[in-house]
Amino acid sequence: MIALAALAGYLTGSIPTAAGLGRLWGVELRYTGSGNPGANNAMRLGGPMLGLTVLMVELAKGLAAVRIGQTMEGDLGAVVAAIGAVAGNVYNIWYRMKGGKGLAITGGVLLGVAPALLIPALAVLIVVVIPTRSSGLASLAAIVTLDLGAFTWWLSDWSPGWGISTGPLLVLMALGVTLVLWPKHRREAMISAPLPR
Repeated sequence: MIALAALAGYLTGSIPTAAGLGRLWGVELRYTGSGNPGANNAMRLGGPMLGLTVLMVELAKGLAAVRIGQTMEGDLGAVVAAIGAVAGNVYNIWYRMKGGKGLAITGGVLLGVAPALLIPALAVLIVVVIPTRSSGLASLAAIVTLDLGAFTWWLSDWSPGWGISTGPLLVLMALGVTLVLWPKHRREAMISAPLPR
């Protein structure tokens, strides 16, 4: 059942919703702009309404994957489905293993697994991207913050009562998400120019 929860998460994360929404707006997200089927490219090409819609749908997909996994196999199922959902978004089977950047769906995953970790990761993302203008560097900083937050949660034995409260499972989720996201964002940080001012 654990493998099925991971597969369910992967398939949920891989649903090509951003590209479909883009087409409704008359925009091909995968072939114009940055070529990334995500909220940022959607906002640049289709305006705030498309960007916000893509963001909300990606968040909902991440949260749905967690709930599906949790229904199938409890907290461990939620964690493996969360990792699977991010992997499905980044390494999308429908796009020949090329997909989005995985940030929005990671936000949805965190809403379901550990919403308290979403706040510091998002804050660091914003704080780093403003002076550096590098989305890749900001993403790496947010990923590190997620990992540090998970380890801190585990060591402090904190249980907020929402999401997964088992420290080792939170660390497993954070490390799994990091393994999926790190290569793509590290490459982007190294080869991409800073965001335009």
